[in-house]
Amino acid sequence: MPSSTSSSNIVERDIPNKSWGKLFVVMVILFIVLIAAWEMYWRSEGAKPDYLNSDSLWAIERRKVQENSVVFTGSSRVLFNMQTDIWQQQTGIKPIQLALEGTTPIGVLEDLADDDNFKGTVFAGVAPGLFFSGFEYRQNALKAYQKEAPSQWLGQQLSMLIEPFFAFIEPDFALFTVLKRQSWPTREQIKIELDVRALALMSADRNTQMWDKVVKDEQYRKLAIKIWMQGFEPIDKKTPEKIAKMRENRDKQIARAVAVNKKMLAKGATLIFVRMPSQGFYTMKEGMYNPKETNWDVLLKETGAPGIHFQDYPDLNKYTLPEDSHLAAEDAKSFTKDFVAIYQSMNDEADYGTLSAQ
Repeated sequence: MPSSTSSSNIVERDIPNKSWGKLFVVMVILFIVLIAAWEMYWRSEGAKPDYLNSDSLWAIERRKVQENSVVFTGSSRVLFNMQTDIWQQQTGIKPIQLALEGTTPIGVLEDLADDDNFKGTVFAGVAPGLFFSGFEYRQNALKAYQKEAPSQWLGQQLSMLIEPFFAFIEPDFALFTVLKRQSWPTREQIKIELDVRALALMSADRNTQMWDKVVKDEQYRKLAIKIWMQGFEPIDKKTPEKIAKMRENRDKQIARAVAVNKKMLAKGATLIFVRMPSQGFYTMKEGMYNPKETNWDVLLKETGAPGIHFQDYPDLNKYTLPEDSHLAAEDAKSFTKDFVAIYQSMNDEADYGTLSAQ
């Protein structure tokens, strides 16, 4: 009986006599056409090439921090509103942008406080819902700085070579992301949460500005506000246990901030808290969950750190926020100039150690 592996059982097939070289060329041309068509579509929607807001890009900026650096950290409001190029024009100092969207700055502040080489000035944004909850959507950015693998570093360097030329590589424009957010039939009991859409354009140094589509496109702007509002529940609907847990968590975050500022002061660094503007829905929500007198005021009192709250300065409170939370690009430039003037006034009136360090 012949073996199952016997050569007599092997069936030889002839390779079709095709022009494989031409077929490969056709496939490459088709691929290029499809990519070009996708790029043209997003360009027609107002999209522009920029740099991806990756963890490794954040790590690059974190590594730039030196002894007397000026650092911005916080959440997306600091990222959108504080323009590093305008700050440099006004002060002669190029600040480092370390703000992370959807993320409390406490982890970054703790890292800076533990960095013996840093003795400069850090402006920390306080977005109440994030800061006092300790929520860290982008916590992996700090991990990338601390333990980035060589392959991750190389991937970032290669990615940055092509990012300035293509708009479609923005994650929000990916084909499967677009397909996911279509109005597919769903069961009535299933509630679909909308993902945050593309809102900003980022430079290689993480200087960030609001995408002008948010300003010019009313429907897109309304969508952004709708996304901010989803999941909101009035505080009187919360159980006493949940409210107590929220307050306990708030106290923990303030205690972390107190520890941070003690370390900053001990090494001659300066920490300044900043409350960026918010309007509309956020005015209501933040006033309900994080009243200024029980959160911001307590934060400054307990830490002893100086702070700049937009409600205390008419020049910071004069702007309209397209989607209630961030400044439009041109307003962010003006806002930064106004902020610099207030900062310099503070520096003239009191000695905050390294406020003007360079």
